[in-house]
Amino acid sequence: MINETERQPESVTDTELTQWMKAALADGQAGVQAGENPFGAAVYLPSGRQIAVAHNTAVSDTNPTAHAEVNAIRIACQSLGNPSLKGCWLLATAQPCPMCFSAALMAGIEHIVFGADQAAVEQAGFGGLGVTSRELAEQCSIDVTLRGSILSEDCTRFLLDNRKDG
Repeated sequence: MINETERQPESVTDTELTQWMKAALADGQAGVQAGENPFGAAVYLPSGRQIAVAHNTAVSDTNPTAHAEVNAIRIACQSLGNPSLKGCWLLATAQPCPMCFSAALMAGIEHIVFGADQAAVEQAGFGGLGVTSRELAEQCSIDVTLRGSILSEDCTRFLLDNRKDG
């Protein structure tokens, strides 16, 4: 359990979420410059303190599971010395895939915010598994808040400008 849980989720403002998403987007851009796919993610404590920011490293790690969200979750857990991120916020530049969504739930993350939706991910050539994290959230028994549209235009443009096919 994280010590900084005194803040209620409702008290996190859209302005804060926008700033947090900018951190994920900036790291995603750094990843693209390093030859990676255009995805970034960040994990924040309920207090608003950033504990991790990461981008995809699937190309450089030759690891198809090295998505930005999984990398950010791993870094956050290591930083806190705890496998539980209960109460934390995960910001992702695109709607998390089923693997990343599941990893977030396994870590106890209760709030997931994304920029670009699954349609933009597919339009950019990054496909999917035929099920979205929103559909998974409706099916799961774990309480999770999934919210889109934070910096949606910027995140969608980032994906489309860095399409897989070109």
